[in-house]
Amino acid sequence: MIHPALARAALFEGLDSSELQALADRMRPRSFAAGEHLCRAGEASVKIWLITGGLVHWRAPTTEGADELQLRLRKGDVIGAQDAITGELRSATVVAGIATSTLELDSEDLVDLARRFPQILINLVRTQRERLSRANARSAEVQRGEEIALVAGASLQGAVSRVVAAARVASARPVTFLDRGLSFAGALTAADEFAARSSTVLIPGDLDPRTIAVLLDEVDRVVALVGTAEEAERLGKVSTAAASHRLEVVLVGDEALGARRDWPADSMASVVRTCARQEGFPLLDADLAWLARHLTRTKLGLALGAGGAKGYAHVGVLQVLEESGYVVDYAGGSSIGGFVASHLALGHGAAAIEARFRAAFDAETVTSLFSTPFGGGSTGVDVLTQMLREATEERSFSDTMIPLIIMAVDLTDRVPAPQREGPLWEALLAALAVAGVFPPRERDGHRLVDGLALVPVPTASVVEDGADLVVSVNLMGAETLERWPEGPELEAAPPRRGRRGMLDTLLEVMDLSQLDTSARHAALGDVVITPRFAPADWRDFNLADLFLAAGRAAALEQLPALQVLARPVDLDKARRMEDIGGFV
Repeated sequence: MIHPALARAALFEGLDSSELQALADRMRPRSFAAGEHLCRAGEASVKIWLITGGLVHWRAPTTEGADELQLRLRKGDVIGAQDAITGELRSATVVAGIATSTLELDSEDLVDLARRFPQILINLVRTQRERLSRANARSAEVQRGEEIALVAGASLQGAVSRVVAAARVASARPVTFLDRGLSFAGALTAADEFAARSSTVLIPGDLDPRTIAVLLDEVDRVVALVGTAEEAERLGKVSTAAASHRLEVVLVGDEALGARRDWPADSMASVVRTCARQEGFPLLDADLAWLARHLTRTKLGLALGAGGAKGYAHVGVLQVLEESGYVVDYAGGSSIGGFVASHLALGHGAAAIEARFRAAFDAETVTSLFSTPFGGGSTGVDVLTQMLREATEERSFSDTMIPLIIMAVDLTDRVPAPQREGPLWEALLAALAVAGVFPPRERDGHRLVDGLALVPVPTASVVEDGADLVVSVNLMGAETLERWPEGPELEAAPPRRGRRGMLDTLLEVMDLSQLDTSARHAALGDVVITPRFAPADWRDFNLADLFLAAGRAAALEQLPALQVLARPVDLDKARRMEDIGGFV
């Protein structure tokens, strides 16, 4: 049987059915997971692949040492044919962008078939010239866009235009919504053209299982809006045979949520959001804004670093984000960053977090925590435990409004220990177990301590949880100020202590040893905020105002970098845009 992608492939254009069958007889199916390499530049060329579903990223270095050429290849494209014919080493590195299906052919078989069917060589010259032209053009662009099918049940069709308008507000890049009057093939062709211009392309569609099955194989993502039990049931009929990635489903209302239980075990549908339904416009503002960020890949994560009392700078960062209209969708923190992140995840705003921070680390508590040269001993642990229980109101990860990760280090296995379940106070007790100050937190035979030792800023874990963009805050920057900035609201910091105790020296050495590690982990973020502090100690909780101001200043400095990547979702502006329209 001849696969449809084989008949459509430009490399094999002009071959008759018997010649295509000769090709098909030698090919075998091969699948690649997202992120898996098909091949690497410099390797021997022993196989080629015809893409039958999915998406791959093709990257080739240039001889002039300029930026590498980049291209996205999809169904019908062939990888490695030129290298196979010439017998040269791989000229490009190819990685599956999403789950990708292919037909694989040995290079020797391709050479043999090219001798029998010279049309393959003619096609190869033409397709390679076109690919090089596309790659050169693409390398001049910031990034190719993404094609997303936005399908909605009849109950939610009226919400689509406002969803699109909100997406346009959220994205710093163009968002194109195709006219429903286009044919299916025309929509896919138009989508590819707009995506090549660095645009997010939204393709409208209905909840037709057969159409969705094809879309799952043809576009980058399929997002379905479902508002009734009948609409939810139809998703269970989506064929899984050819789908190269999962169907992302937003369930609106209890009726749709209840019908989810009847989906088959092998359903391609994956619920990414459940929403309450309201009268009139069905989506709540928070759900509409989230969907806009989801479609445009601008869901924001915040990774907050270790730093003791300097953690007040995190509050300053939150103030700036909040005042600018940004909403945080994922939160994570190491050490004191975990304390701030946990309150953010519980739904508290910057003002409430500041108040809770000050209440938790008041003068009396700080004195009790560090009452001896090496911390507060057992008394200090009891004080810390009680303080964390009260600060978190003994709530758990399951109570958070957004995904949360609190980083610790497992001394037993000598690995990072991201915590995502259980009582928050227990996770924070481990995250704040500073070596030399508090004993390790024992849990299930493992000894957990402050994340500073391995992961001072948990950026990677926030990305792993699903954030599209991450703002990381590094409190351990190498650059320091000689003195605090002057200002009517700031008082001069007290002079540094002349004599440093053994613990102070030990912790100062630990901080110095982690400067590079902290900067490296923070650099994984899309926007890195590194507050600059004048001489101060990690236990100087009395300098809260100074630390907070430093965080604000650093966040304001980096705010333009965030605005280039994503915009706050202004729903009033979205409603005005909805009235204007703007279909292509």
